[in-house]
Amino acid sequence: MAVSDAKIQDLAQSNGWNLIPLPIPVPPAPLLEQAVGYRRGEEARYLALLWEPCGDEVMVSDGYISFTGHWPGYLAYVQHLHIYPHLVGFNLGSSECEADFRLVIDRVDRAAYILPSSQASGLLASQWEGDNAPAVPQVLSLDDLEVVIKRIVEQWQPPSNQEVMTRMSEDRAAVQALCTWLDNQAIQTK
Repeated sequence: MAVSDAKIQDLAQSNGWNLIPLPIPVPPAPLLEQAVGYRRGEEARYLALLWEPCGDEVMVSDGYISFTGHWPGYLAYVQHLHIYPHLVGFNLGSSECEADFRLVIDRVDRAAYILPSSQASGLLASQWEGDNAPAVPQVLSLDDLEVVIKRIVEQWQPPSNQEVMTRMSEDRAAVQALCTWLDNQAIQTK
């Protein structure tokens, strides 16, 4: 069975992970993903979020790619009045210190969990094993690395000002959509 088909509770039990399920709402796809800047489609089942003091930014990782995410979306989610009380006891990172835990999102079951950082990294990496592994260029020598870097440099095109402005507008809209959804969930539970 592929990791992407396995329930996270089963994976945690078989690996001895300290998985903590969270009773918080996870918006339907792709609201949260877009708000934090994750745009890789349906490739990864599990996604981890944390705050990184180096650069003072949110980090988003699916185990194959990790990147600086869209911090307004992350903060809108984790600081929402119905989310924050469930996260306050876990160090997900801050401007002053590295994270001890990761907020893990199951993108299939739309559920949230807390895992210690090293265990979350193991979960994320394991979802790319076997048939799920993306193609990665094999670099065997410095000459091979030079060829790969040269190819990347030749193919890369900087975004236009219009593309940057469009992306910024999309990011703001994604955060607003997330906030609206979270606020509506709070109203429905009253």
